[in-house]
Amino acid sequence: MAVTAQQALGVGRRPLRVGRIRYGLWWLDQATVGVRVWPRSAAAGTVAVGRELRWATELTARATVARIDAARPEPWNDRRLLAFVTVVAVCALGVALVLGLGVARWAMTASGSLPFAAVGAIAVGVAFLVLAYLVFASRRGGR
Repeated sequence: MAVTAQQALGVGRRPLRVGRIRYGLWWLDQATVGVRVWPRSAAAGTVAVGRELRWATELTARATVARIDAARPEPWNDRRLLAFVTVVAVCALGVALVLGLGVARWAMTASGSLPFAAVGAIAVGVAFLVLAYLVFASRRGGR
C-alpha cells in the first residue's frame, strides 16, 4: 500500500519497509498491466465495430425495402421492349438447354447430373419471381 501511495505521489524508488514478495507482486502487476488491459480494450473495440456494422446493415435493409416498395416501372418504347424480350428469350433458351441436359442426364441416372437440374429449377423460379414483381408493381394506386 505504501508503494501505491508513493507511486501516486511520483516517488520512483523502492520504499524500505516493503518486503520482497510484496514488491515482487507490485512489480509483476505493473509489468503486466498492458497485457491485462489490452484484451478488454480490444473486446470493447470489437463490440463497437459490431454495433456499427449491425446498424449499417439495418439501415441498408430499410433503405432497400423502401426503394423496392417505391419503385414503379415506366412504360418502355418499342425498341427497348424488343431488346428486353430478345434478352429474355436468349436467357430462357440457355436455361432450357441447361435444364434439358440436366434432366436428360438425370433420367439416364448419370452421377453428378442433379446439380444441373437444381440450378435450372432455381433459375426458372427466380425468373418467375421477377416477372411476378413486374406485373404486380405496375398496378397504380396504394395498397
